[in-house]
Amino acid sequence: MKSDKELQYLTKSLLHHPSPYIIYELDGSIAWANLAANYIFNLSSLEEISVVKIDDQVKDNFGDPESIALYYDTPVEISLRRINFLMRTRVHMIPVDISAGIMLIELLCSSREGLYALRKTIDCIENNRIELAYQKQVNLITNEITGVEALLRLQDGDGGYLRNDQIIPQIEGESLFSLVVLESLAQLAKFLAVKDKIGFKDATLYLNVSAHTIMHPQFCSIFTDFVDQHNLKDNQFGLEVTETAELADLAVARESLELLKSKGIKIALDDFGAGYASLKYVRELPIDVVKLDKQFTFNVSDPTTARLISFVSELCKDLNLEMIGEGIETEEEKNMMIDLGCKTGQGYLMHRPDFLESFKTKEL
Repeated sequence: MKSDKELQYLTKSLLHHPSPYIIYELDGSIAWANLAANYIFNLSSLEEISVVKIDDQVKDNFGDPESIALYYDTPVEISLRRINFLMRTRVHMIPVDISAGIMLIELLCSSREGLYALRKTIDCIENNRIELAYQKQVNLITNEITGVEALLRLQDGDGGYLRNDQIIPQIEGESLFSLVVLESLAQLAKFLAVKDKIGFKDATLYLNVSAHTIMHPQFCSIFTDFVDQHNLKDNQFGLEVTETAELADLAVARESLELLKSKGIKIALDDFGAGYASLKYVRELPIDVVKLDKQFTFNVSDPTTARLISFVSELCKDLNLEMIGEGIETEEEKNMMIDLGCKTGQGYLMHRPDFLESFKTKEL
């Protein structure tokens, strides 16, 4: 990397910038990284990171005098030690002197929360700290197991777990999140291989996904490929779409969900009533299941809440949708939910989330 005054000034001015910056050379190597980039990638040496692929238009314009000081918003494929992933970036063409320039790659993440989430996610992927816990969904009258929800658990490296609400919203728009999804599906495959033996023969296995995730074609293909690879029958696998994140384009969401349903994937609208447009989603999207947010269960003794639960129950009957009550923790809540028309539930009263090995041990 050149050491002229202009470049020294640039690196010094960006060293403490909240956004991660790296300087890229055309051979793919990284010549410099600021403190934020060093933090999220946990770098001990610049040799641990390189650019695998960058948009051809950007490379073609490198060194063109007319392109100097322009920038391009484009994904860049990063290779970091043992993993490769795309990141949203802004590539700046920076003049260094009359004859040369550099590519300054700005990673589009500047919040403290975002940097923390990226660093922790990379750490979990590299060190195999991604786990799934499973919680039963049961018929509240017969206690028959109807489904099981796979819940993401990210180990913090100190014997505990990271808070999903501090990590997932920050990374779900990144390609990096696809590596988390792929590892989750690899673990789901292990569950599917033994589910008949551990009491889940006729249960639908659900994985939680965000509204943002289903809008991305890459993720839809990951799920449909999973169904094909494991020869899953209709309704053996399902996705619980978290309703607390707004769907930006209902037409795109509908198209994605219809594609997933065409492969026999069951679609549940999670946290119904906690988000932005619950009734609109029920009307507009091809869903199979409505999961009532746990706040309804916690307040089931309130007359207004009880009327709302009864209304949703009748709506689901009219639309031929399943309804699942979340967060049931007491016999009183269970009985009141049944009286209000909710016949399927999930919560600590029936079952606390457990890991696959625990189910295997109990079976033995």
